[in-house]
Amino acid sequence: MAEKRLDNTTSFKQVLFTFLKICISGLLIWFLLARIGVNKLLAQLTAANIYWILASIFIFSLSNILGALQWYLLLKSKAIKLSLWRVIQFYHVGLFFNNFLIGYVGGDAFRIYDIRKSSGNTNGALTTVFFDRFIGFFTLSTLAVLVTLIWMKRLTSHVTVYTILIVFVIWVIGFYFLFQENVARKFSWLFRLFLPKMIHIKLKELYYELNKFRHNKILLLRIFVIAFGVQTLRILTHLFAARAVGVKLELLYFFIFVPIIALAASLPISLGGIGVREQSGVTLFTQVGVLSAKVVAFEFIAYLVGIVATIPGGLIFAFRKNHKKI
Repeated sequence: MAEKRLDNTTSFKQVLFTFLKICISGLLIWFLLARIGVNKLLAQLTAANIYWILASIFIFSLSNILGALQWYLLLKSKAIKLSLWRVIQFYHVGLFFNNFLIGYVGGDAFRIYDIRKSSGNTNGALTTVFFDRFIGFFTLSTLAVLVTLIWMKRLTSHVTVYTILIVFVIWVIGFYFLFQENVARKFSWLFRLFLPKMIHIKLKELYYELNKFRHNKILLLRIFVIAFGVQTLRILTHLFAARAVGVKLELLYFFIFVPIIALAASLPISLGGIGVREQSGVTLFTQVGVLSAKVVAFEFIAYLVGIVATIPGGLIFAFRKNHKKI
């Protein structure tokens, strides 16, 4: 009886949490539309160049294939033997649901489930998905820092520079703790202090699985090379979407701003990053003279591009659901 009440309470909290995220997305979109005007936004969207949009879809689709290859190498290192084609399918299912679930990483749960179901390796599934996501964010922030340092004089806002540097330092510290077991052990008491024992044990198991990656330097080198390719292509997706609505801004600004937008959209405070993505884009790109209506338009196009490019994942999921196997 107590377990049933606990389940009901958990379900209620999840529903409430989801409702709040939908409200946040809705309020942010309403605020932007009230500021810009629906007619202005529609004018930008209807006048968008279809060829740039198609190029954006192609680039994003290519990044998805590379991203699946990156994950495939991680799975292989954990002795999870699946074909690259199967991994590509699982990867696209996760990407598809990232567009609609809470935050920008909700589809990762589908990836973990699929790998666990296919291989029976729960730790391997969780470890590879977590590390794959970690590498992605670290690479994004690294690209932003490199471009910022090279073209710092071109930026008028010091807040943007400080934000990029702070985010990068956080990821570097995260990597240091991840690969320095002795240092991490000294701070493990914090987790024991604030987390239930069962969760602490699970996190400890996850940490040691992640820590093992440091011994495979060839794998890490391959992963980083692929990750830089993946993130560069995804930044170019935003550039092409911007070109579609007539924004001629230099590429360097996209390398600086898009990582911040992506990190903001990944926070679990909205539905699929909707609203957060557009609002953060307006905050950043208007600093360099881009009209708010154009920013919202090309960020919305980039979001639609992501949906279109991951439709195969939705079809794979629907086919699997109906036929019980891929």
